[in-house]
Amino acid sequence: MSSPDAPHVVVVGTGIAGITTAETLRASGFDGRITVVGDEPDLPYRRTALSKDIVSADLSTAKVTLRKPGFWAERGIEFRTGTTAVGIDTAARTVSFDDRTEIAYTALVLATGGTPRRFSWMTRDVAVLRNRADALAVQAQLTTGTPLIVIGGGLIGMELAASATGAGVPVTVLEAADRPMGRVLPPDVSDVIAAAHRAHGVDVITDVSITAAAADHVEGDGFDTPATGFVVAALGMVPNTGLAAKAGLRIGTSGIVVDAHLRTSAPGVYAAGDVAEYPHPLTGTHHRSEHWLTAGDQGKVAASTILADLGYDAEPSTTPVPLAWTVQYGTNIQIAGWPAEGDRIEVDGSLSDLDATIRVFDGELLVGAVAVGRPAHGRKTREEITACLTQSQSPVETSSTPSPDSRPSSAISLAG
Repeated sequence: MSSPDAPHVVVVGTGIAGITTAETLRASGFDGRITVVGDEPDLPYRRTALSKDIVSADLSTAKVTLRKPGFWAERGIEFRTGTTAVGIDTAARTVSFDDRTEIAYTALVLATGGTPRRFSWMTRDVAVLRNRADALAVQAQLTTGTPLIVIGGGLIGMELAASATGAGVPVTVLEAADRPMGRVLPPDVSDVIAAAHRAHGVDVITDVSITAAAADHVEGDGFDTPATGFVVAALGMVPNTGLAAKAGLRIGTSGIVVDAHLRTSAPGVYAAGDVAEYPHPLTGTHHRSEHWLTAGDQGKVAASTILADLGYDAEPSTTPVPLAWTVQYGTNIQIAGWPAEGDRIEVDGSLSDLDATIRVFDGELLVGAVAVGRPAHGRKTREEITACLTQSQSPVETSSTPSPDSRPSSAISLAG
């Protein structure tokens, strides 16, 4: 599909951000080489299947793989799985790998994702939920009926709790904050979600302090200790910035610093997905968004920026307003924008009946929304938020490339 001297885009990471970059490049007319490299042994798979209804989910390769194997070859996209990038020479524009090979690139996309967050009070055998191998191990343990203890009441933790209790597994959720999903939902909504969990038998305990956790018990303050059962830590993730840092790229408070078009501080290098720390459209400070849909959106943004920078007939785009979703006890919940950051809400419908659209405002500016039991309203409210941000003339400068001495001052994650 390409000549030997054609431009070569190398993507490090086989998650949704990386593969969307590759797919979008090819679909948009890019006629050079595309190579996608990842350290997992599998071809790209649907990570959302790992926590939603995990007890009964079919996690087989055939079921969760995103594309048939022939899909990539048909589009001239080369894949190297089970391979870890270990170094980048930004001057020579090469990437080196753990198998002692090296690839030259014209443009490089770092979609390296992250690893589960662990704390010093956790033993290494505490289960986590990040990749397919993790999910299979958790699924196998849950089928034994052993009581489940979830450390962390974010999106993943509460999805896991809903799935397990729906299958008859006794569940306890231990959350350090005063309410579950507090980083992504306004209090009125998170309180209703917590009540729904308790109504289904989940013991949701907040304001806890954990001092020790092993595979089968948790110790601390604020709950009956030690709590015994199968322990899963759902404490978010730590972005994989080591490769970028080693290459001298600017690293912020929580990720690889990029401009609004996902360019890093090194020419020809871009970052997308969980690892990218990009300008917040409300404040201009840098933040990350740890969610599947946003990672896919950023893959499209990275592709458009690369095409523009390589002289193709394309305009760089920017990351859309975030949109996340979860399903708990059969109720679809869509989360648009930054609903935990406002100072007042407006409710359309009945939140107590789990049938409502909640719009969140910061003063008069619409900054977020939550659609409970109304799946179609997620994208609708995201469009409303986008329109409001456009009208407000956001102060973020979208064309500048992050300098090595730029100082992002905050990091806000969409996933708990």
